[in-house]
Amino acid sequence: MIFLKRGNLSREIVLNQALSLASEKGLEKLTYNGLARSLSVQPQSLYRYVENIADVKSGVVAEYVQRLTTSLYKELVPYSGKDALRRFAIYFVSSTQNSMPFADMISGLTTYGHTPQLVAEITKLRELSTTIIRSISTDESQIKANEQLFLNFIIGNLALVTVGAP
Repeated sequence: MIFLKRGNLSREIVLNQALSLASEKGLEKLTYNGLARSLSVQPQSLYRYVENIADVKSGVVAEYVQRLTTSLYKELVPYSGKDALRRFAIYFVSSTQNSMPFADMISGLTTYGHTPQLVAEITKLRELSTTIIRSISTDESQIKANEQLFLNFIIGNLALVTVGAP
């Protein structure tokens, strides 16, 4: 539980706390009242920073994707080509196992993927994978298909890991 002085709350603090709660309990169990309680504020106080629980959840998923993309950029700095692609996949899978549950992430992307904030963050993540794929592709016309194949491969592996497949 976070204890804040009056006036020290911000959208960033609200979403960071919401992401923390979603990582612990799952996105579906994240509630407006529970979030307010964890911030030691009245639920109506949150309306200054977020519109409703859908705004909170879409913000949480966007924050999650933004953190993942930032971490990937940092992780991949010393690598290039196929090694960077392999590292991307490994880091992506391992980091999602230590944060918000995979099923919640997919549900959040499906439900809130149209929101401008989440679209922007997903675009940054895709640009990172496209940049790597472009560096090792010899056929420019295949870059988009290779990127989709790569991301589908990662998502498929995450699904298998989530259900406990070796």
